[in-house]
Amino acid sequence: MIRWNEIPVKDRKKIYRQKSKGKSLPLKTIMLKDMYKDLECVCFLPGTSLCEFDLQTLENFCQEKPVFTVKTATQKFSNITDVCITNHYATFDFPENPPYLVLSRQETPLGYKNWINTDLVESGTHRISFLNKPDTLWGSDTSARHSRSVINANRWEENSFMNSPINRIIGPGIMNDMVVPLLVHFGVKKVSILGWDGAKIQEDGSIRHFYDIETQFKPTLNYVSNKFNLSNLKSDTVECEQQIAKRGEEKVHNYLLSKGVELEILTKNSAITSKIKRNFILYK
Repeated sequence: MIRWNEIPVKDRKKIYRQKSKGKSLPLKTIMLKDMYKDLECVCFLPGTSLCEFDLQTLENFCQEKPVFTVKTATQKFSNITDVCITNHYATFDFPENPPYLVLSRQETPLGYKNWINTDLVESGTHRISFLNKPDTLWGSDTSARHSRSVINANRWEENSFMNSPINRIIGPGIMNDMVVPLLVHFGVKKVSILGWDGAKIQEDGSIRHFYDIETQFKPTLNYVSNKFNLSNLKSDTVECEQQIAKRGEEKVHNYLLSKGVELEILTKNSAITSKIKRNFILYK
């Protein structure tokens, strides 16, 4: 296996791409294990707090740290991103051989044709695959639905990348079924997060994102606009997906804590549970 601790932090993405090419998915998944062990990292998600600070301030804060970005937040921080984490909703087409790793999951089990709910997305942005292949692509366990999701059925350990190296159990939400499990799999000891602001549904049924302000980063692939009321995004439970995710915030904190991962939020404007530590260093 790769001795990640002997490789400079910012070179590890390149080494993974080289070494994992052509390998099976289980082996690719194992190769990611402890890639950033015992390091402090930064994670940018697409919430509106991503617009609070100038780019230079954020880049300075990220110096020498592994940087993980979610969906179109990757485009804003393309120069410093180490790993882009995405699925096929509200995302973008990354270039061929981007300067960062792309780790993704499709919306169906691996081996099945991908499927996108066309009721959710703008028709002009609908497509079932990226133009270029991600470095690693997992499937989704569609049997879970919301009642047996990671949050509702407490399946955090079952959904670790060591226990589920092929299909991801729905979170719901990318934070719960991809981001958190990858943080644990990478072995980080601390994660500072910006852009995780809480799933607050607006009166028109939408959720605000940073790209509603910085429109140059608006999703170009399966863009979820306000034409669909997210309060109606339900599976087999009374609660909608956003309500479940809101209840899951404290569970995220508890699971990461149980794995020795410290979690902090870098903004004063996040509606995420106050039980998660705040660090206001960026305001100084």
